[in-house]
Amino acid sequence: MRLLKLVMLAALLFTANMNVFAGVQAVGLMQNMAILEVDGERVVIRKGETKQGVKLVDSNSNQAQIEYNGKVLLLQLGSSIASSYTPPKTESVRLYRAENGHYFTQVKINGRTVNTLVDTGATKVAISSDVAKYLGINYAKGEKGKSSTASGIVTSYSLRANHIQIGSIKKYNVPLSVIEGSFPDIPLLGMSFLNQFGLNEDNGVLTLTDK
Repeated sequence: MRLLKLVMLAALLFTANMNVFAGVQAVGLMQNMAILEVDGERVVIRKGETKQGVKLVDSNSNQAQIEYNGKVLLLQLGSSIASSYTPPKTESVRLYRAENGHYFTQVKINGRTVNTLVDTGATKVAISSDVAKYLGINYAKGEKGKSSTASGIVTSYSLRANHIQIGSIKKYNVPLSVIEGSFPDIPLLGMSFLNQFGLNEDNGVLTLTDK
């Protein structure tokens, strides 16, 4: 009982200058018990109890696990969940297999649109120097090296694209390989971009889900 009084006192001091809001806020936490503000009303709730539409699943001095509006959420001391809270939606892009068995998609590299071949066997996004010039990429500033192509060993440059966008999903600072000349004739969307997605192929549909 003494511990409960101390926790309640600390909660009162912690929230003395806080505004009332619609939602749930943790103002005092301890093992198997929490003091919450639920839509502006103070409640003391023990593990397994449900009050004001909030169920305390578990708690300790650091955080509380609650069920609220049909969702399981974690609250830390002083943190809050608005009554209109919804978890962020996971974005995804669906690609359809072409007749030749490959997947093609348009992406924006540094804001300019190019058609690409999805290539999980390529370590990096790979473009030709011709495409790099179209994209306004000063590839000569990249790290110079050599790459093996169907035409033999050619000069290549390793650098990073400012951003690559597919659908509404944009990834920044993506490793990029620029191969001197016109090869590859279509840019390869390699794993330096694809590994930032969950990949799932089913019946000719490749789904890229943002991580």
